[in-house]
Amino acid sequence: MAETRNPSRRRDDGRRTQLIQAAARVIARDGIAAATVRRITEEAGVPGSLVHYWFADKDELLEEVLLADLDAISTAVAEAADTGAAGGGAAGGGDDLLDRLRAAFHVIEQDDRGRQILPYELTTWALRKPEFVHVARKQYAAYRELGTRTISSWTNATGVQLPADVPVVGQFITALFDGLVLAWLADPDNTDVDAVLRLAHDLLKPSVPDTPETSDVS
Repeated sequence: MAETRNPSRRRDDGRRTQLIQAAARVIARDGIAAATVRRITEEAGVPGSLVHYWFADKDELLEEVLLADLDAISTAVAEAADTGAAGGGAAGGGDDLLDRLRAAFHVIEQDDRGRQILPYELTTWALRKPEFVHVARKQYAAYRELGTRTISSWTNATGVQLPADVPVVGQFITALFDGLVLAWLADPDNTDVDAVLRLAHDLLKPSVPDTPETSDVS
């Protein structure tokens, strides 16, 4: 008896990616409730049968949309934070955590609003389906890894002594950033992004070991 092949393991001829991108556009523009198979395939300009050729069902397609969006966000934010560390961020200043955070948030500000809402919608979708909770966990594990990478890079460059282990501070930055983005999306006029980022920076920045130039003279 021939083994049933998982549709997601078929070699992509471009149309699987096309469907993932089309689904992302529909969700970003019209919301997850609008992401029917018909709307997605119309957006992609392909026959409706292709969804079931490439994916077991629509839920699997939505899972792939979330994972693809996660990869894109992680790459863009990591590159922006690294640029900020090199002095190319919104504030300049080399290896300063505030530059990294500002540069990372600048990626969010420059992106399409619907694209920023998309991962929150998909997270809620995954959490409402027990069989897809692992996708939301993977999403936030990647966020934590990105936060930890940012903090680790900063401490290595500056010698800052953190008030907690790097992974814990990475989780703090991740939770802060996640909530800050959502608050900004909901009420941008009353969300002082830079003040929040400066406070996060100030909470961590004072723990820098004294040097001959900065230590007090008795």
